[in-house]
Amino acid sequence: MSAAEGAYATKVDATRDGKEVGSGLAHTRAAPGDAEYFDPTMHAARLRRIADETGGRFYVADAAAALPEDLKYTGRGVTTIEERDLWHMPIVLLLLLSLVTVEWGYRRAVGMA
Repeated sequence: MSAAEGAYATKVDATRDGKEVGSGLAHTRAAPGDAEYFDPTMHAARLRRIADETGGRFYVADAAAALPEDLKYTGRGVTTIEERDLWHMPIVLLLLLSLVTVEWGYRRAVGMA
């Protein structure tokens, strides 16, 4: 592959048992993308609509100073950790005790304990 700018032609020939079954020709132009330079305005209406639809907020440059404080209290992405004692889940307690007992019995049987 070449990284140079310019026009390129790609020709592909397909053969089967020595016979040509098809061919194709494609032309491409390689150049740096310039889409970011067209219409670089803010599109405030579109951004407001996206913020409304997704539960977000829309900020203009004058209100950007409030952004760090607003981010601090959004509560998004916060996970809740629920801790339960083992005696509130007897099946887990019994499973853990059974595993410890089986492991101890195995060690005892093979002479490791």
